[in-house]
Amino acid sequence: MTNEITPRRTPVYNEHQELGGVVTEPLCGWELPQYYELNEDRSDEYDLPDHLEESSAVGVETLATRERVGISDVTVLAPIAITGPSAPDFVQRAFTNDMDIDVGQVRYTLMIDDEGENMGDLVVTRLDDERYFASTLGGEVIDEQTAWLRANAPDDVSITNLDDGYTNLSIWGPNADDVVPPLTDADMSRDGFPYYTSKQIDVAGVPAVAIRISYVGEFGWELWTRPGHQAQLWEALWAEGQDQDMIPLGLDALLRMGLEKGYRLPGYDMGPENTPFEANLDFTVAMDTEFIGKESLERALDDGIDQRLACMTMDDDVLPAIGESVFVDGDAIGEVNRNGYGYSVGENIAMAYLPDEYTDSGTTVSVEAGGERYSATVRDEPLFDPGGDRMRE
Repeated sequence: MTNEITPRRTPVYNEHQELGGVVTEPLCGWELPQYYELNEDRSDEYDLPDHLEESSAVGVETLATRERVGISDVTVLAPIAITGPSAPDFVQRAFTNDMDIDVGQVRYTLMIDDEGENMGDLVVTRLDDERYFASTLGGEVIDEQTAWLRANAPDDVSITNLDDGYTNLSIWGPNADDVVPPLTDADMSRDGFPYYTSKQIDVAGVPAVAIRISYVGEFGWELWTRPGHQAQLWEALWAEGQDQDMIPLGLDALLRMGLEKGYRLPGYDMGPENTPFEANLDFTVAMDTEFIGKESLERALDDGIDQRLACMTMDDDVLPAIGESVFVDGDAIGEVNRNGYGYSVGENIAMAYLPDEYTDSGTTVSVEAGGERYSATVRDEPLFDPGGDRMRE
């Protein structure tokens, strides 16, 4: 017998397979497509570089979503329900950001424990007066965060891990408002449904929590629904999207678009030991509020921030591997923790924690790749749409 856990499949697994979805390895326990083979047939529609050792579908999916609209099964994310009379006070105390939000508002935030350990990032929306919906990574991450929240919650607050209770279909791209609005009576206009807000709506007869947020940096929504409804929702969205030449968007392109936008990927861009300040997530911390872990962050600020996460673009057509070293004047000062080609910006991108004095934009460093050292330049984030206009407008 074996104790190995079989990866989970979402209710639209067969739909992914019909579209040529390729799963190379499960993510957070889910078999979700890294990319779709059918999109390789469209590679001649785009000017893609030929030095990359990956499917051309990744570039097609990135650029087609930026130009038109893409649909992605993001059930790798999962929600935690926080409910009860004291939920508003507890949410304020559990998270680093200012969580004094109205029903329908959304906050991006972190969790820090008493010892200063970074327990990860979450997107929290208030569904009603005593009910919050906090989305995070599934698998071990949500299990650990749920256990910590339960250990710190008062008796009248219930914490529920909904890892198997919800699925996530996301529609992103400038033409997303030609796909979702025709399927619902809710006001989905850009003014009526602003960025960083949520609504509980019906889409094609399916009840969903719609959150106007985007990991890829494009206009659109996350649509959260129960597993029993996901296939019906996919079918309706896919049919409606055909007039917009909607493309299926795999996880590889999704994560690459997030890299172009400077969005953090837990486990790569930040770990338990990294403070929000080192990860350039200062905006997620409201030091004028009271939250668990605040004292540890105050100590970190008093001690000074010695290193920060830096975004570098390579000056040559080479992409360093994760773990490769970064050098200044022959001395190793850090190592690559995330990498990828940015199809929207035409750059090979590498991320690394570097001493603070080397993190200013324009700083030149060397990065090792395949035994050779190549010049790279530290850049301001995000590389793509730095003003965030495509998401907000």
